[in-house]
Amino acid sequence: MSSFASSTSEVTRMSSVTRLFALLLLLGCTSGQQITNNDVQQQQLDILSPPTPASPTTQAERQFRVMYEWNVLDFAFATEDERSRALYSGRYIPKNVLISDCKPHTNRLYLTIPRMLPGVPATLGYVVRPENNGRTDPEIVPYPSWEMNERGNCSALQFVQGIAVDKHGIMWVVDSGRTETLSRGADHVVCPPKLLLLDLKRNGTVLLRYQFPESVVPPGNNYLNKVVVDDAYGGFAYITDNSGADPGIVVFSRRLVRSWKVRENNSMRAARNSVRFAVNGTELNFSIHIDSIALGPYYNPNLESDDGHDPLLGSQNYERNVYYCPLSSHHIYSLPASLLRDPEFNARATPRDILEAVIDYGEKSSQTDGMIMDNQGVLYYGLLGEHAIARWDTYKPFTPKNQQIVARDPTFIQWVDSMGFDHEGYLYVTINRLHNFVAGRLNPLEVNFRILRGKTAGLSYVETPDNLFNSDAKYLYGDGSGTGESFVDNGLRFQSYEGTTPASSRLASAGIFGSAGRSSSVAAGPGAIGSIALLSLLVFVVSTIGLAG
Repeated sequence: MSSFASSTSEVTRMSSVTRLFALLLLLGCTSGQQITNNDVQQQQLDILSPPTPASPTTQAERQFRVMYEWNVLDFAFATEDERSRALYSGRYIPKNVLISDCKPHTNRLYLTIPRMLPGVPATLGYVVRPENNGRTDPEIVPYPSWEMNERGNCSALQFVQGIAVDKHGIMWVVDSGRTETLSRGADHVVCPPKLLLLDLKRNGTVLLRYQFPESVVPPGNNYLNKVVVDDAYGGFAYITDNSGADPGIVVFSRRLVRSWKVRENNSMRAARNSVRFAVNGTELNFSIHIDSIALGPYYNPNLESDDGHDPLLGSQNYERNVYYCPLSSHHIYSLPASLLRDPEFNARATPRDILEAVIDYGEKSSQTDGMIMDNQGVLYYGLLGEHAIARWDTYKPFTPKNQQIVARDPTFIQWVDSMGFDHEGYLYVTINRLHNFVAGRLNPLEVNFRILRGKTAGLSYVETPDNLFNSDAKYLYGDGSGTGESFVDNGLRFQSYEGTTPASSRLASAGIFGSAGRSSSVAAGPGAIGSIALLSLLVFVVSTIGLAG
């Protein structure tokens, strides 16, 4: 009888513990969910809100105006005698000098001067911002120095066409290593192609010098063009190579100090129906492969999740896309940045795997050379045949209605090459009449090169806030045990994930709220603290009940 009573008491006590455990567990889940959904997500939304220029944009500021204009480009030689010697020796031939890219930073506007023809004394330089200099045709100051622009010195810069400045003030300089790409003859310089990282805050100190392997970018048979930088996982560069033999996107990882190439023949090669077009009456027949490139934002606030409520939970909302197009094309395409960043995927992927990942957004009214994304998800791009600059809000469909012309002028806008944002939201646009330059028709009595500027509502894409959701779970840095801290330089382990298409990899690496790769920062958030407190309370109550029994 006493044994039966003891068993009954034990069952009653265990039943009470079970009910209490269930109650506390329910309270913990409810409390944790409420805190996570309200407080943590609000913090994450605040983090994801991109910075914008403080001053409002007026209608007059939005109009593009000429900041600089040159008939021919000149350089800041130390003395007039040195300029005379450069002219006499052929080291400086004014009619052969062309600007391509422009990127503003602090009080300077950095310019690239690709050595397409002989007589280009420097391939990278800067001019002072227009607010600090009264001249509209300033001399270009070689950067970081004359010595770093010495032609024929493979340690120096030989042929720079694309540059990017990240939010830390580091300039990523792409040097294809080839000179005189538009002229015939044997007197060409062929150096190994390389990437240099220059610290603009320390007068161009070289932070990294990386030489591309021949298997990725062969010397003398490449045309490294434009570049964008991604701050994910220590920094990545996405570089277009529109060489005729092997076009594609070259990817460089700063943390791994490694590069690879992504190829896709359908979207990265010239379209046959787009090789012929006219610019200001000049008929052109260009078969130029992938050229323009832009990096989209992390987060789309207009995208709803699968359940139609919280956009942060949408599996497609963790991705950052890389937009691109061949010059000889009327289409804009994109690939997921996470796919480009995965060297093992690209090593094993078939052409069909990559083709399935490509998004074709549709047709533009003309060909494009230069494009750039702002931190609000708005893409700005040139329309060569339209003598225009256009914009597209990438959160909206790529329809003719959503492709807005923001500037059009057949005289002042002849060949939009590259663009750059400054810290105030001004967009700088390079106009270089490349169609006349290639045809040898530049008239030194006319204005051939211009830098236009207009105020926008956004900043550069590099000012996109740090993203908590872009955590590819397949990247685990550590000793290979799976327990190492993120971003340890002693190795890279690839965690297996299902599928090879970007959709499946995005689902497998959904990020903070996904099943894989849950962020430690969120796990330690208010919801987690509440759960830990409730668990401690549960242990205390169980212990008390046990002692009472």
